[in-house]
Amino acid sequence: MEIKKIDHFDGEYAFLSNFYICNVTYNGINYKHTEGAFQAQKSLNEQDRRVIASLSPSQAKRAAGRRGFVKLRPDWEDIKDQIMDEVLIAKFTQNPSLKEQLLDTGDVELIEGNTWHDNYWGNCTCSKCSGIIGRNQLGKTLMNIREEIRKNG
Repeated sequence: MEIKKIDHFDGEYAFLSNFYICNVTYNGINYKHTEGAFQAQKSLNEQDRRVIASLSPSQAKRAAGRRGFVKLRPDWEDIKDQIMDEVLIAKFTQNPSLKEQLLDTGDVELIEGNTWHDNYWGNCTCSKCSGIIGRNQLGKTLMNIREEIRKNG
């Protein structure tokens, strides 16, 4: 039976998660995961970015969160989708095995299912969010990148 969608980025599909450990170089800094590369861009301070590069995915998310130490850049809401796109392109072009795994998902719909109420980047499936269909921006971005890689190598 052929799968029609991947609705959680764990297990066999953990490589789709931004918390997946893989080397990514973005804007001249080496990160251990795309979560760090993405979260670091919330700051215009290079030292903050370098500190975030040394953190675990969850630590990076907290460092750049509401109670974190990063001063949010004023244009963040305007550029966050573009940054995510660039960081994920770096992930899949700099890591050939991950690129192949992404291509191996074929035309399956990719949905970043979660239970932490993130209905922007994903689709929360908790009881509190019941009836809300998330934007799934991460899934859409991954599907767009998959298509671009397919077309352009």
